[in-house]
Amino acid sequence: MFTLFKVSPKFPKIQPVDIKVIRLYMSKFEESLKNFEELQKEGIRS
Repeated sequence: MFTLFKVSPKFPKIQPVDIKVIRLYMSKFEESLKNFEELQKEGIRS
């Protein structure tokens, strides 16, 4: 018999995440991408 909504041991439990932390992480990631693009442009010029 199959029971619906039974917790499966295969799936990890979902942890609550703070949106502020994600926004901070994303902004840092975007900033590092911009820096990387600038470094690449400087590398092409020289």
